[in-house]
Amino acid sequence: MTFTRPSTDIPWFEPSDIFKTYHMETYVNTGKRTLGVETESEDGLTRTWVAVMPDEESKQAYAQDSNIQGMFNARDLYCVQNSISLTKETEEL
Repeated sequence: MTFTRPSTDIPWFEPSDIFKTYHMETYVNTGKRTLGVETESEDGLTRTWVAVMPDEESKQAYAQDSNIQGMFNARDLYCVQNSISLTKETEEL
């Protein structure tokens, strides 16, 4: 997933601490998400997030989780309101 903002004056979206704890306990600590890497471009305008799910079952559970969907909705609204573009790609490994 790649986010591009028009200016570094616009902060990136940050999920709540409650969500981060839920995500860690439900997906990371249980092995349902095996990798999560975030990088930012040198100019600070582009942020790339890569996540790896170990299997289709984990991927589907993640996609159908109402807590995850709530965060996605909040993130997407924030991006629209702040002119941050979002590009999603899915790749089978």
